Amino acid sequence: MNNEVAESVRRRTQWFLEKWQNGLVSLIGLLKGKHVGFLNMFPIEISPWGPIGKELYVINCLFVTWDYQKNGVGKRMMSSAIDIARSTSRKWIISFGYTDPKWYLPVSFFEKSGFREISRNGDERLMMLALSGKAEIPKQMVSKYTYEPVEGKIVVDLFFNRFCSTSDIEAYRVMRVVKEFKDNVVFNLHEIEEPGVKEEFGLPRAFFVNGKEIFWGYEAPESGIRQAIVNAINCS
Repeated sequence: MNNEVAESVRRRTQWFLEKWQNGLVSLIGLLKGKHVGFLNMFPIEISPWGPIGKELYVINCLFVTWDYQKNGVGKRMMSSAIDIARSTSRKWIISFGYTDPKWYLPVSFFEKSGFREISRNGDERLMMLALSGKAEIPKQMVSKYTYEPVEGKIVVDLFFNRFCSTSDIEAYRVMRVVKEFKDNVVFNLHEIEEPGVKEEFGLPRAFFVNGKEIFWGYEAPESGIRQAIVNAINCS
């Protein structure tokens, strides 16, 4: 484990400890005693990835490592999550679902577990499993970001969350690189759990340079962050 990852683990461990005290359910998938997967289920009110709602659980992330898929690990974790949710007063379980890429929170997996689609935002679908009673359909987070230029400056807007290791590591890379440009850059930092940020911007993770989103999927490399800022300077 390199220093960058170790520092992220330290930051996120404290974050998870606080969330567990507030109702986060984290499950580890085991196969012959080996850790091969995980599932995280949040009370919707503290979910860093949305959606916006109440009285529900949200499965934000569910994954089984490549070599151990098709062994029923995901199904067992899901079954355990449903049992835990049924033992509480939460009315539904919500999950995000996708058809592309096929490996990430696949819609078909949730359908087999009894979930049904209740709304869409682009490629992102909200899947729902009713547990007990009626509830208000949660609102998917939709970007409300608008670029606000500053004369003579490069504007960097960063939105990040601690839940996702990719977002956390990327955020600290952006912070380091921005410092290299000193007064040439106006840096707007938004942590999704700051009061009102989720509702105002609708972005759990994003990185913009002069209003242009910069996205790698994985953690943005420092060289790429630096080049994006240099390109903006050269175009200004």
